[in-house]
Amino acid sequence: MPTPNTQRVRNPSSQTPIFFILHTRKIVVICSAAIFACLFAINLLLVADLEKQIIGTNESWQIQNPDIQNSINENEVGVDRHDNNTYTSTNQVIDYFRMAGVELDNDSINSLPTWSQIESIIGPKPLFRGLDTCETFRQNVPPLSRMLGSAGMFNSGTNLVTRLMKENCVIPERFNKWGPNSSKEKYGIRWQCPWGKHTPANFKNNHTAPKNEETIKDHCLPIVTVRNPFDWMVSMCNIPYTARWPHKICPHLVTTSANGTKVPVGVKVKLAEQWLNFDSLADLWNEFYAQYYRDFEYPYLIVRFEDLTFRQYDTTKTICECAGGVVKPHNMFKYIIKSAKQGPGHGKVSDRTGMVQAWIKYGKPKETKGGFSDEDYDAAIKFLSHEFMESMGYKYPPPTPII
Repeated sequence: MPTPNTQRVRNPSSQTPIFFILHTRKIVVICSAAIFACLFAINLLLVADLEKQIIGTNESWQIQNPDIQNSINENEVGVDRHDNNTYTSTNQVIDYFRMAGVELDNDSINSLPTWSQIESIIGPKPLFRGLDTCETFRQNVPPLSRMLGSAGMFNSGTNLVTRLMKENCVIPERFNKWGPNSSKEKYGIRWQCPWGKHTPANFKNNHTAPKNEETIKDHCLPIVTVRNPFDWMVSMCNIPYTARWPHKICPHLVTTSANGTKVPVGVKVKLAEQWLNFDSLADLWNEFYAQYYRDFEYPYLIVRFEDLTFRQYDTTKTICECAGGVVKPHNMFKYIIKSAKQGPGHGKVSDRTGMVQAWIKYGKPKETKGGFSDEDYDAAIKFLSHEFMESMGYKYPPPTPII
């Protein structure tokens, strides 16, 4: 029997293991939580970094099996599909804008053309001239030297094609060399070819745009934009840039001479730092493009403004692949929604045409005689190159009202 002053002391060896185990568990839980938080933060940073890279990983730009890609394209929702049995013509237009990230209001939906109306104007597929020169370009220019650059007359879509290319196309070999954070020029996508985007093709070898003195001109594939000449002439009247001719009446192709005969109204335009003379505004349109399809001894690709407007993905893909490039997959494609004309020198900002306005403006049948006077309409039919018009799928406006 213990004495009254005797205290019972616990054996330390029986208490320590329990305390140690509890303490260790707390440390493990705290450390685990800290590690998880760190990993989660790192993951968020990686995701954010990938989102900042427009082109993502190399796999995003790999050329897919053509059969698989065709199957994907056939099953995409939107105007690329042309499945009128499933979607109405109006729904195809709505779905196209939804793919582009645009939700249309009722007023826009009611104002937009149907896809059937669009096809009646521009045909069932994109049209190009010069596709047969693409293989020559790829064979003659090493991948690391390949470049694409816009070319074309004023108001023909040069800014639009440049924006589409810079947002969605790369030369893969150049991308692999320079990495994901380099400039679009490093990936082979230029604002213009070295001789200048509005420079006539016949000046290629004796004119060089600023800051292109060291660039090899033959390494750049010109992407030449063209536009229905009736729409183009109206735009030139509104914003003529360096073109000069009297045009209070638009487009003023002919005038009456002193002896009562109809004579062309000449146009002078400053291109390649010099003034050039043309018989008329229609002659300027003819000659600028003929210098590519008739005279140019190098690869080139002529693309319609209308296809860049209404078929952005398909048209961009064809252009990009012509030069050996790779376009973003359909679900990553960057549509150009606002006006491609940025900065000063392009008229009032309020007058520039975005995607919705362009569809409304150019997607419906043209008014009688294109809105031209009888004299200008007859002159346009006489002056414009019928061969080039037909090859690009352009139609003359109706001479009488369509009932």
